[in-house]
Amino acid sequence: MTNHLAASSTGYRIIRILAFLASLLAAGQIIFSLTSGSILCLNQGCHIVESLTIIPPLYLNIIGFVFFQMIFWSSYYVNQKPAQQTDLLGMLLIAGLAFSSALLAYQIFFVHAFCGYCLLIFGFVFLMNLCYGRKQQVTGTALLSAILFSFSILNFMPTEVFSKFYSLKNAAYGVKSCDAPSKEIFLIFSSDCVHCKNVIQELSNCNSCDLYLNPIDEIDSIEAVDIKLNPDYSPDLNRLILKVLEIDTVPVLISKSQEGYRFIKGEKKIINYVRHACFTQDNVLYLDESLSTGAEEISVITEKDGECSVEIDCEDQ
Repeated sequence: MTNHLAASSTGYRIIRILAFLASLLAAGQIIFSLTSGSILCLNQGCHIVESLTIIPPLYLNIIGFVFFQMIFWSSYYVNQKPAQQTDLLGMLLIAGLAFSSALLAYQIFFVHAFCGYCLLIFGFVFLMNLCYGRKQQVTGTALLSAILFSFSILNFMPTEVFSKFYSLKNAAYGVKSCDAPSKEIFLIFSSDCVHCKNVIQELSNCNSCDLYLNPIDEIDSIEAVDIKLNPDYSPDLNRLILKVLEIDTVPVLISKSQEGYRFIKGEKKIINYVRHACFTQDNVLYLDESLSTGAEEISVITEKDGECSVEIDCEDQ
């Protein structure tokens, strides 16, 4: 054994190889991001996770590149340090495992979608911890288990999804823009819902709102609406929004105001709102609203009729 953590020389060699490969991967993402303006996503889940992070992916990849370089160079000198000194390499590996495990747990228990690139980075970090000796294996396994268990018992508030309201724009199939919009509205709908089709038909004539269309399933086209298409739209993110808000029907119209976010459910309620809010510059005032408040700044206006289940085709209801 080469040091007090019982890691073999082969283990250090594998750690260096993994750290070098991970550095190349992060460097490639940095170059791609600087040249194209976005990261190279391995699957649709990457776009979803990217839209929910506070730090831009470019900076995260820069941090990742520096982290893996620190592991690479630290592994050369770990055999030369006395046993009583601080184990810098072990601390770096555990810190990396904690970070990547938290991202993994976030995707499992909250996002319900997986980022292929994040999983690849987690694999690199996990394998390096396994190669650093039995003590590191036990510590890493305990840490991973604790993080996964902690996330499994947490209940994330709906406002977390809307900490970046523009993520709804990223998830939209397209936008119908007006010359001088007074507000932005987002319609979450299903392609097989007859009530959704009626709402879209009504909204196609609005003249003072930028209308974003957010489907919960894959669609080929939308009739009667002249929109600017978004090739990277995300049905999964739109479904996630409904799931976090515990809404299981469509259509749902989302409108942002100074008081917070307003969610209008049902065909008649949505059409009534749009006729007042999107054909005039005046604010909408409801005199008879049935409000179900899930949070202080979020209100839901709903009706029993004019809705389709998210899980059941509307024709089958």
